Parts: sequence; C-alpha cells; structure tokens
Amino acid sequence: MSLNDSIESSVYKKIDLFRYDFGRYAVRSLLAGAYLTVGPIFATVAGNIVDSIAPGTGPLVFALLFGLGFFTILVLGAELATGNMMFFCYGAVQGRCGWLRSLGVLVVNTLLNLVGVVIVAGLLGLSSALSDAGPNHLLFEVVDGKLSKDGPELFVDAIIANFVVNMAFVASLYAKDIVNKFFAVVPTIAIFVGLGLENVIADFSLISTALFSGAELPGSVTPGNVAVAWGLVFLGNLLGGGLLIGGGYGWLNLGRESYRD
Repeated sequence: MSLNDSIESSVYKKIDLFRYDFGRYAVRSLLAGAYLTVGPIFATVAGNIVDSIAPGTGPLVFALLFGLGFFTILVLGAELATGNMMFFCYGAVQGRCGWLRSLGVLVVNTLLNLVGVVIVAGLLGLSSALSDAGPNHLLFEVVDGKLSKDGPELFVDAIIANFVVNMAFVASLYAKDIVNKFFAVVPTIAIFVGLGLENVIADFSLISTALFSGAELPGSVTPGNVAVAWGLVFLGNLLGGGLLIGGGYGWLNLGRESYRD
C-alpha cells in the first residue's frame, strides 16, 4: 500500500472510531498516554543510573531510549494526539475531513492522553521506580530545563519536535515489518529528545511523574509555568507535525499521480 493510501485509510478508521465507537477511541487514547509515560520514565531512570557511573552520558542514554514509548504506541495501535495531528491535517488538506472537526478530535485526544498519563504517573509515584529520586535525578533536571524556557523558545522547540516525531511516523508507514519500524522510529525520536525539544504528551508524562514523585521539585515547577508550557507546546506541535508534515504531504499528494507517495 502506498503512503497516500496508508494515511487515507488511517484517517478514515480514526474518524469512524471516534464517531461511532467513542468508548474504544477513548481507551486507545488513554493507552497512548500510558505508553508514553512508561517509556520516557524508563529512559530517565536508565539515564540517571548510567550518569552516576559515567557522568555526562545520562542525557544521551535518555535520548536513545526515549523512543521506545512512541514505538510501542505505533505497534499496539494506540491514539497519540501529536501523531494524529499529522493524520488529521493530511486528511483535512485532502478533503477527507473538516478542519474544525479535526481540531475538535485532536483536543479531545490530547485530554484523553493526559488522563492516561496522570493514571500511570500516579502509579509510578507510588512505586519503587522513583523511591530514591532526589533533586539531582535526571527526571527533575529535564523537567526544570523544560519549564525554564521562555514562551518563544517553547513554541519553536515544539514546532521542530513534532516535525521530527512525524518524520518518524511517516517513515514507519513505509516499514515492511516490526524490525524496520523500530529502526524508523526509535533513532529518529532520539533526534528531538537529544536536542531538548518539546512534545506535549511527553511533557505531560515527565512533568506529571515529577509532581507525583513526592520529591522536592525545582522552583520552575509552578501551576502557571506548567499551564503556559503545555498550551504553547500543543500549538507548536500542531504547526510542526500537523500543518508542516501532515498538511505538507497532503498537498504534495494532490499533485500529478506519478509523483504521489
């Protein structure tokens, strides 16, 4: 199946599920939030352990392992808002769905992802995974770095981040098997993480887990900073992954049939 046919088929299935079987769409969205909490928190714990052995290497390990959560979402068929930004903008440009309906689905998808994140972050906060976490743990360094950025930085970082995330999602549609999907997704995701960029659902998971950990939080973690960061990152992700990748490929595949993907 061509890229164009794959995305069109995915858009149709997502819209159909949302309209006619919302309960199952909601559960798939909750699962995406859960998967994108377990994966990144594992990456922070592993990175923190490695950094204690070889100082300075923790962030690299964090970046290399971070993509496991995204890979799990793709393989297990969960509904991630930042990936769906690409699909729905593609569908809107192609005339398969309306812009307002697409935006409405994405907002609901994002909120359901957040609920899934909060459930798993709360459980992780009660678990032994972060029982010894102190203010110098990699998780809190990452969260402090995110919430210490100003508004324009957050917005631009979010544009680039979801551009890269959806590079990985588009590449995965070309992959013939699960091994090729792994190598299409995980190393590509490491690009945006290694550059310190912003994905709103991943930010939900990291910040929420820090809040539930019970450890002393960095001074940058305030309700105002969190709300502003999540709002700006959502908009930047919508532009980068939705309009630039999704809208861009949607427009490209309106051209001459011989040049369609």
